[in-house]
Amino acid sequence: MEKLDQFDLEVINALRELEIPVHLRGYEYIKTTMKVIKSNPKAIQRVIKLYETIAEMEDTTPSRVERGIRHALESAESDFLTQKKVLGTDRKLTNSEFLATLAEVVRVKLAGVA
Repeated sequence: MEKLDQFDLEVINALRELEIPVHLRGYEYIKTTMKVIKSNPKAIQRVIKLYETIAEMEDTTPSRVERGIRHALESAESDFLTQKKVLGTDRKLTNSEFLATLAEVVRVKLAGVA
């Protein structure tokens, strides 16, 4: 089993607070995406390439990664108040907005600013 660092744990905590179902593939795709963004923050600027990278890592297709993440976000049971608390916004986010915002929130939290 892979050892989790503090960044990974903060991502998992945020996903739990947002009530994204853990049994969905999109949940795993989000976690994998966060690991890639952690090692290369600029990766989020090219979301199509990012989906390709995740697809290779997860042995699937980029379109399945995109759809899986979108489905996971749509399946979240949290309300907009919880989303505002966790992500700082209560509007519906696109996949790339969600991924970039989550990465930023986790980085800020680990820096001790939030």
